[in-house]
Amino acid sequence: MKDVRMDSVPALNQSPVPTTPQPSGDAIAQEDSPGEAIGIAGDFNGDGVIDSAWRELVKASTGADEPSYFAVRFNTTAIPAMENIEGRFRLINEGDLNGDGRPDISLFQSPLHGTVHYMTTWTLQPSGWKRIAGPWMIPTAGEYQTDAALQARIVLENDTVYYWQEDVNDENFTLQKAILQLEK
Repeated sequence: MKDVRMDSVPALNQSPVPTTPQPSGDAIAQEDSPGEAIGIAGDFNGDGVIDSAWRELVKASTGADEPSYFAVRFNTTAIPAMENIEGRFRLINEGDLNGDGRPDISLFQSPLHGTVHYMTTWTLQPSGWKRIAGPWMIPTAGEYQTDAALQARIVLENDTVYYWQEDVNDENFTLQKAILQLEK
């Protein structure tokens, strides 16, 4: 399920499942930009029920040179949280990249200072969340990356996973398609 917004999850021939998280207090940090998705949906544990995931503030920054810490939380205790992630990030449901029948999740992480972001891709294993790709750098040159642009970064074509990476030798950061090696 690529490009899924929390308010538009299809029923998938199932009873409607609430997907909007209900965290208490100031759990979700303010959106980076109006209209930006702050959560995603997908059957992350493969049980046939659409789950929701969102970014939640765990520990606020204590100063300009200190990062905040966040977690990825889920609307079910059947899926373990991804804990203690340094700095703000956005979630991307990548669909099933590794062939295990469950969607994988990428994190587009913001720098503490500067304009070079990075991405990592994660899959849920019996032992918890495991990084299967990245990190790789994304020099944004200060340009905002839309949800749609982030969603298009990783593509699965004919059983091969590709990603679009900026050519840092090109002043326009032209995107180049390269094979994304998934860790086992």
